[in-house]
Amino acid sequence: MMKLHPLTLKFIDESAYLEEPFISDYYHSSLFQVRIFLLLGALIYAVFGILDALLMPEQKFSLWFIRFIILGPCLTGVLLVSFSEIFEKYMQPILAFSYLLAGTGILAMIVIAPTPVSHSYYAGLMLVFMWGYTLIRLFFVWASFAGWLQVILYEVVALGIIRTPLDVFINNNFFFISANLIGMMACYVIEFYTRRDFYMKHQLQIERENINQMNQELEYRVKKRTEDYRIINQILQQEIAGHRQAEMALRESQQRYRALVENASDLVFKTDIKGNFTFVNIATARLTEYDEEDLIGKNYLELVHPDMRQEALDIFTKQLNEKIRNIYSEFLIRTKNNKEIWLGQNTQLIFEGDDIAGFQAVSRDITDRKRLEKDLKESEERYRNLSIIDDLTQLYNSRHFYNQLRAEIDRLERHDHPLTLLLLDIDDFKIFNDTYGHIEGDQVLYRLGCVIKRCLRKTDSAYRYGGEEFTILLPLTTKEEGWVIAERIMEELRKENFSPVPDREINLTVSIGLAQYRKTEDMKSFVNRVDHLMYRGKKSGKNKICSE
Repeated sequence: MMKLHPLTLKFIDESAYLEEPFISDYYHSSLFQVRIFLLLGALIYAVFGILDALLMPEQKFSLWFIRFIILGPCLTGVLLVSFSEIFEKYMQPILAFSYLLAGTGILAMIVIAPTPVSHSYYAGLMLVFMWGYTLIRLFFVWASFAGWLQVILYEVVALGIIRTPLDVFINNNFFFISANLIGMMACYVIEFYTRRDFYMKHQLQIERENINQMNQELEYRVKKRTEDYRIINQILQQEIAGHRQAEMALRESQQRYRALVENASDLVFKTDIKGNFTFVNIATARLTEYDEEDLIGKNYLELVHPDMRQEALDIFTKQLNEKIRNIYSEFLIRTKNNKEIWLGQNTQLIFEGDDIAGFQAVSRDITDRKRLEKDLKESEERYRNLSIIDDLTQLYNSRHFYNQLRAEIDRLERHDHPLTLLLLDIDDFKIFNDTYGHIEGDQVLYRLGCVIKRCLRKTDSAYRYGGEEFTILLPLTTKEEGWVIAERIMEELRKENFSPVPDREINLTVSIGLAQYRKTEDMKSFVNRVDHLMYRGKKSGKNKICSE
C-alpha cells in the first residue's frame, strides 16, 4: 500500500525506498515542461511592459528596469542553468526562487506605481500564482513556501510602504489569499496523483517481474521433470532390451519404475490410442477425486472442461497424425466433484516398434499460475482504463481521442470510408459556474456526457476534450448523417433541467462544429477546422450546428 507523508507528500515507511527513483523520474519527465514555461514566463513578463507604457508612462523606465534588466535575465539564466548537471540536484529550490522572484518583481512595481494604478497590479500576482503552482512542476512544499512568502511581502508593501486603502486592501487580500489556497490545492493534487501514478507503474512492474520469474521456474521444473522421466523411460527400455531373457530382472525393473511413478507428486498416466486410461498413478486419482478403478477405461477428454474439449482433441489428433513425440499443452479439467483445475501437461507418444500404441503424460497443477496471470491481465486493464477515462464524465479523455482519431484516419486512408467529427462546447457555461458553483458545474458536465452517450451508436465514441468541450468521432459517417446525430444531441439536451433550485427550470445549450475528414488532411488541421466551425456557431448566436 502506498504510504505518503500527508504534508510533504514524500514516500514514507515501507514506500520510502521509492522517493529517490521518483525524484529522478520526476526530474526527467518534467524538464521539457519546466523549460517551456520558464521561457513563456519570461516572454509574458516582457509583453506586460506594454501595459506599463499605457498606464504609467512616467514610471515606465523604472518598471522596465525590473522587467527587462532584472527579471528577464534571471528567468533566462534559470532556463540556461536547466541545461547543466547541477539543475537536477537543485531543481526545486531554483524553481522556488524563480517563482518568488517573479512575485517580488510585481510587488516592486506596486511600490513604484502611483495610486490608484498600483492597486490593480496585484492581479499580476494571481498570474504568478497560476504559473508557480501549476506550470513549472514545483513540489507542494516548495510552492507553498514561496506562495505564502509572497503573501507576507504583499502585506508589508500594502500596509507599510504604499498605505493601501482599507477597502482595496481587504478586497485584494480576499482574492490574493483565495488564489494562493486554490493554487496550493491544485499543486497538492497534481503532486499526489503524479506520485500515485509512479507507485502504480512501479507495482505493476513488480507484479510482471514476479509472474515472469514464476513462469520461468515452473517451465524449468516441468522441463527438468520431463527430462528425468525421459531418462528413466530410456533406462527402462534399455534394461528390457538388454535383459529380455532375465524375467526376474525385468520384473524388478518394472517394480522400480512403478514405485517411482506411483509416488511422484505429478500426475502420471497412460492412455490407449483412443484416449482411454490404461494406467494412472496415485497423484492422478487424488487430484481428479476419482478412484483408480473408476478412471481406468474412462476417456481423458471426459475430464477436460467442455469449452476446451475440441481444442484438446485437435492437439492430440495433430500429435498422432504428425507423430510428434512430445508436446506441451494446458487444459482446464473438472474433477469428480466439479472442481476446476488447470493442468500443464507434457504428452509423449508410446511406440511399439514402428506403431503408435497410445499416449503417456506427465501433468502438473498450474491453477495458481493461471490465477496470477489473470490477476496481472486485470491489473493491466485497470491501469489502462485509468489512463484513458475522464474521471468526471466517464467519457474517454483527450489523449485517447488523439490516439483513436489517428487510428480512424489510418483506417479510412486504406479503405476510403467517411469519417465525421463533432466538437461541442456548452454555451455560457462560465456564467452557470459563477452563479451556481463548480460542484453544480461538474454535474452539468457529467449529465451532458450521459446525454451524449445515449445518442451515439455502438461504432461512435465520445471524449471530454477539455473544460466544457467534447468531441465525438463518427466512423463510417458522412457529415449529413453526422448532422442528424448532432440534432439528436441538442434535442435530448433541451429536455434536461439543470436547475439546482427546486421549482425552477434551467436549460443549457451547446454550439457544435461539424466536419467530414478530407483525404490526406493533417490530423491537427482537421481538428482545428472543426474547432473554427464551432466558434463560428458561437459568434453567430450560439445553440447552433455549424458545418461547411
